[in-house]
Amino acid sequence: MKDIPIFTGENGVATLILREIPHQQRAYVMLRTVWRLQPFLAECWDFCRMAGAESVYVMGQEDLSNLPFVHAMERWTCRRADLPPLAEPVELTPLDDGNRETFRTIYNRLFAQIPNAATCTPQEVERIQREERAALAVVDGQVAGLAQWTDGRLEAIGVEPEFRGLGYRLALTVLHRMTTETVELQVSSANQRALALYQRLGFTRSETLSRWYDLTAE
Repeated sequence: MKDIPIFTGENGVATLILREIPHQQRAYVMLRTVWRLQPFLAECWDFCRMAGAESVYVMGQEDLSNLPFVHAMERWTCRRADLPPLAEPVELTPLDDGNRETFRTIYNRLFAQIPNAATCTPQEVERIQREERAALAVVDGQVAGLAQWTDGRLEAIGVEPEFRGLGYRLALTVLHRMTTETVELQVSSANQRALALYQRLGFTRSETLSRWYDLTAE
């Protein structure tokens, strides 16, 4: 299902993110210009519901405090020189044609319940392989998790439940491969496990990028 960059209703304009409806029955509304807030929220909700969404989340500059707050997307940063030392790197197997379906399957399983995490489609994993860096983490010959990054930006870290605790070493393994002075990432304020990991690594919150509210309850 395709997103709608410009959704124009009788009471405003928004961007509708619909691509997660087939996978997670979720839709996202990014308000652009609003003339009458409550009627426009109802328009967006009705459209997303007709498209198959069961949950709809909304963000914008308008006052949405009457809706239940879900989470914020935040940018966290760290000076690479301030990262803890890497004593024992994790073995990484780079993403390639032979393992990208394994990567995609693990990614979707690990991130399915993370707010604002997009489903990794076959097209998306091809893009990651082409434009970014990604790898499977291997411990004693077993796939233990995955990592996705660009130079200076950590895109994703995920660890299988039976290897819980590996995330710290895996993140450091990737971060120490970067060359930029500052490294950054984006994380949901609802992802408490990830926040604890990033604080342990030395990251601090530098910016709130967006605040999301539950339109389903409207």
